[in-house]
Amino acid sequence: MRAGDKIIAVDDLVIKDGDTSVEDVRNRLRGTPGTVTQIKVQREGVGELIVSVPRTLVKLRDVKLASMVVQPNAKAGGVGYIQLSGFSANAGAEVRGALRKLQAAAETGSDGRQMLDGLILDMRSNPGGLLTQAVDVASILVPKNSDIVSARGRGFPGVLYRTGKENPLLSPNTKLVVLVNGNTASAAEIVSGAVQDLDVGVVLGADRTFGKGLVQNVEELPFETALKYTVAKYYTPSGRCIQSTNYKEGGGTDSKSSGFTSTKVKESEKQKFFTKAGRVVSDGGGVEADVKVEMPKASALEVTLLRSGLMADFAASWSRGHELPNTRFEINDDTYADFRKFVLQKQKSEEIDLLDGIYNAPIAELSRSLKLSGYNQSLKQPLKELQQSILRDMERDFDKYRDDLKEDLANNILVRYLPESMIIDRSIQKDVQVKAAIKLMKNDDKFNTILARKASGGKNVAEQTLVKSNSLSTATSEGKISPGADIEDAGIKLNMKF
Repeated sequence: MRAGDKIIAVDDLVIKDGDTSVEDVRNRLRGTPGTVTQIKVQREGVGELIVSVPRTLVKLRDVKLASMVVQPNAKAGGVGYIQLSGFSANAGAEVRGALRKLQAAAETGSDGRQMLDGLILDMRSNPGGLLTQAVDVASILVPKNSDIVSARGRGFPGVLYRTGKENPLLSPNTKLVVLVNGNTASAAEIVSGAVQDLDVGVVLGADRTFGKGLVQNVEELPFETALKYTVAKYYTPSGRCIQSTNYKEGGGTDSKSSGFTSTKVKESEKQKFFTKAGRVVSDGGGVEADVKVEMPKASALEVTLLRSGLMADFAASWSRGHELPNTRFEINDDTYADFRKFVLQKQKSEEIDLLDGIYNAPIAELSRSLKLSGYNQSLKQPLKELQQSILRDMERDFDKYRDDLKEDLANNILVRYLPESMIIDRSIQKDVQVKAAIKLMKNDDKFNTILARKASGGKNVAEQTLVKSNSLSTATSEGKISPGADIEDAGIKLNMKF
């Protein structure tokens, strides 16, 4: 099976539009591991196919890709890349295995002369997950006996997580860059915050991470439901809480005034803290990138084509008459011209409306407002002319944004033939933030200056002492309670999620 195949039956269940739900199909696909289900699919250009699929336990990997983005040689160990998409139960083990693979590749590629020069840990759009796995991943990167994260709350016994007594897997001589964005949240912020506060690597992104500094417990309820409730806030090694939103109970007596209100932490309310090397960082708004690199903005045409599914439709049509020549497939000018004709023909025949994705809703809202104001008739023609003008601009964007659209179209075709890891590997070759990270690693002076590793005379910047609360219990990076900790903490950490 591949992307674009339409499932029309699962065993004896015939799928009917509007009559068969996603849950119906899911329940038929699931079953006892080792048994086989027969799936009938409709493939464009081929017809109906029956695929026998053995059932098994499916484990979604958190590490989507581990590869060398700069190849090693006799003079350099190269740069490795790991994309970490979440923090489920095996995240730490997967990162550890991926890093060992990259370290071995660096050594083999340099004939044993070099070690891995740099590592890019990509946690962009990583929503978080298990606290214990965030601690495990951080312990791979930061020095031994280092604080990673602490948690404190009302009626919540404080706990401090630290690395163990063993050296981290990542060598201190390997430069580390962590990629983040506005959707990097929770457990991913624990790792990026520890890396930043302990000055072991550079955080690179467009601006700040999401800013979720809350700890939740999950309590099972009847009927296969559960309640997730906040029990504490977590704090990075410097002592800052990166929670970006404050919640306050309304205090009223009716439904409107008794609810909770949320407000963003104001800039004037943010406090200053210090990293281990004395760099200034602030709380109350996620982890701010040390180096800021904007990602390219998608054009209106690109967004519309992706949202409408037109690229996927064309990819399905293309696949009917073509075979993938190689994994380095690129869209040539003839194929791009065919795609442009395909889109404009559908627009002309009114099968689609290119204005639907972005523009029609605000134009309709403007039209309603004008009608209420009595100006609808006098401005009806200008509004129509505005729509036509936008369409002409979007048609010209086929030339203006040709390279971006070609890349999107190529990915829509390739996803039908290649595994996800190969698609990701292809995309990072042109990723501006990955390129910026590689460039930064090649500049030793700039990299060390950002991390305040050297002052005048080549001496290290004086380390900032991190104040630790005496009320905190201590846990190792493996999540085990230290001899001096309260045994009650063990029950709290078992189902704790960020």
